[in-house]
Amino acid sequence: MKDERPHMQLPPPDGSEDRPDGFISLAVLAFALVAPLIYFGPQLGAVEGWLVDHYRAIESWMSPIREFVLG
Repeated sequence: MKDERPHMQLPPPDGSEDRPDGFISLAVLAFALVAPLIYFGPQLGAVEGWLVDHYRAIESWMSPIREFVLG
């Protein structure tokens, strides 16, 4: 039997032409991630140095214990 229903494509949903194509969302996301890094760059470098100093101090405290346990 022949299919009597027409094979027509449905119209797009209302408001679909107002949706961004994805580039705008990506650009906003990239800006949201990069802008604070640029703005707070010098402060982030200071925080990084502080964290590295504390890591080295903790590592120097743990070295004798690690040598005793694993040594």
